[in-house]
Parts: sequence; C-alpha cells; structure tokens
Amino acid sequence: MLLHLAAEFDLQRDVGPWLAERGWAAALDTSENSSALHVVNVERNGKIIYTWKGNQRETHIGLYDPQTKENEHLYMFERDLRIISCSVNSERTLLAVSFRQYTEEERVSRLLQSVSKYLTLLIEIHPINNVRVLKAVDSCVRVQFLYPVEGRNTSTESRPLASFRR
Repeated sequence: MLLHLAAEFDLQRDVGPWLAERGWAAALDTSENSSALHVVNVERNGKIIYTWKGNQRETHIGLYDPQTKENEHLYMFERDLRIISCSVNSERTLLAVSFRQYTEEERVSRLLQSVSKYLTLLIEIHPINNVRVLKAVDSCVRVQFLYPVEGRNTSTESRPLASFRR
C-alpha cells in the first residue's frame, strides 16, 4: 500500500497571488537567502499567520483561512523585524507579537547593551491601533491566544498565553 500525502497549504500558491495583486512583489522572492515570506503560527482554529517584507522592508502580518481560502492583512510594522511568534484572538481585535529587536551586531554597534533582545507586544488592531508592551526580555517568548472550546459553557473570550524559552 502506498501512502499519498498532499499539501493543504502552500505559501506561494495560497498567499503569493494575493500579495502580487496588492503590489507586494518583494514578498515573492524565493531565493535561498530570502526571509521575505514565512509562516509564524497555525492557530487552533486552523488559520495560518504569516509575515512578509514589503517593498520598503517594512514587516506585514497576514492571516490565511484554509476553509474560505481568503487572506487578510492584519498589521504592519514600519521597519524590518524578525517576528518569532504571533497570534490573533478569535474576535480578531487583538494581536500578540513577539520579535527580536536587534541583531547582536546592531546591539553592539548602537551601544544598546541594556536593551532587551526580544520584545512582546499586545496590539489592538480593531477598532484602534493601541500598542501595549507585554514584556521586554532577553529570552525568546512564544505567544498564543487560547480559544474557547466550542460547545462548552465557558467564557467566549480568547485568553493570551506566553511561554518563555532561552
């Protein structure tokens, strides 16, 4: 018996055309050294969070829904960031993002020895863009919203979870 595996999601196939339509061609760079487009999380509901670099190297965050095959732009940082972890609540009003602030070389060259390597933010993406710093630490932080289990009589709110690792 032969097992046949098929990809349910492919960044270039499912996100690429949507990005090209909106003029974000830099994100479609498929060269070996490119970090222009990559997946940062798969939410509990199956939706996929990905990031891409814009034409000016700004960092965008998008959401792909495999059931509806639709993409959504969630947020944009005006600088080039290395996003480590990202999660959106089920209501799509809050975005938790963890990223590396500076490379080690940038920290040394800018004499920012006292600045934390990583920053974790909670961003209100709807209705207003309110940004709150959750944590600035020297260890990597993974963020994830915990969604309520459907059919249970629990609160319908999503709750943020952060885990630290060195």
